[in-house]
Amino acid sequence: MDHVNQSQRPARGEFSELIAGGLILWRLSTAGQSDLWCLVFEHPDGFCVVLDDDPEGTKPYKVCEQHSDIGSLLRRTEGLKHSLIQFGWVDIDVE
Repeated sequence: MDHVNQSQRPARGEFSELIAGGLILWRLSTAGQSDLWCLVFEHPDGFCVVLDDDPEGTKPYKVCEQHSDIGSLLRRTEGLKHSLIQFGWVDIDVE
C-alpha cells in the first residue's frame, strides 16, 4: 500500500477525470462538519481511494492512497469508516 502524504497529495485536476468514472463506497455525516465521501477508482498502478469532504471542490483531498489490489483497499476503507463511526459520524445512504 502506498500512502500519499500531505505534501505529496495530488492536485484535484490530476485525478478528476479518473474520479468521474469512480465508485462511491460510502458517505458519512456529522453535525457541524461537511459530509465525508469515500470514492475508489482504477489507477494505472492498481486502485486509488480518496476520502474527501468536497468532491467537486478545489482543496486537496483529505486522504488519497494507492493500493495494488482491491482487497487491501477495501480493508483500509472499512477501517477508516469504522474509526469515523466510533467518533460519532453516521453512515448516509448514497443512492
